[in-house]
Amino acid sequence: MIAIENFLDNKELEQVVNVQESPEEFFDDGGVHDSKITSTQQWMSSNDTLYQIINDKLKQVKQFAGHTIDGLQVLTAMKPYDVHTDYVVQKNQVPLSDPVVHQPTYTVIIPISEGYSTVVFNQSSNYNNFLEYKRKHPILKSFCSDEQWEKYCSHCHKEDQQYLTIKEVFEWTKGNLFAFDRTLFHCSSNFKNKKQAIVLWLSK
Repeated sequence: MIAIENFLDNKELEQVVNVQESPEEFFDDGGVHDSKITSTQQWMSSNDTLYQIINDKLKQVKQFAGHTIDGLQVLTAMKPYDVHTDYVVQKNQVPLSDPVVHQPTYTVIIPISEGYSTVVFNQSSNYNNFLEYKRKHPILKSFCSDEQWEKYCSHCHKEDQQYLTIKEVFEWTKGNLFAFDRTLFHCSSNFKNKKQAIVLWLSK
């Protein structure tokens, strides 16, 4: 887990409006939201000023030395994501990189909105779908408490609770950075009003 305060300042975050590519709608296929639109994803290219700023700053962080950006986007979430990993990240149903060739390392989130959180669990896999994980693993003897689940994960499938323990909860602060292993299952905490963040995925 990596956390860096004030990774981007307000002036740098203002570059979000200059991202060239148009936002794409993301549908929750097979998730808790019944294939409805959960977010828009505005992908950045290396030509975008904000991409260049982030890439240059990442190179100054020793934990990210030798890592490359597989994908970088501005995420606007209307509904909270349920439990998944980011082991394979896709754009238009096409993987951004081959995990056999380029080992997935970190999911990196830089909040633009505040008052939200991301929940990271101890459980992990080299695939994205938590349904597959449940098929392959038994229910835990000790798992997330009802209080934790209701506070953070009330939008998720209730049965998922029995397979998960919380590793860390990252509270969103504008401009801060937090990163975690792409093999770790995680979810958004529940929310009602849309939120926005810069999200990127690294490999090595």
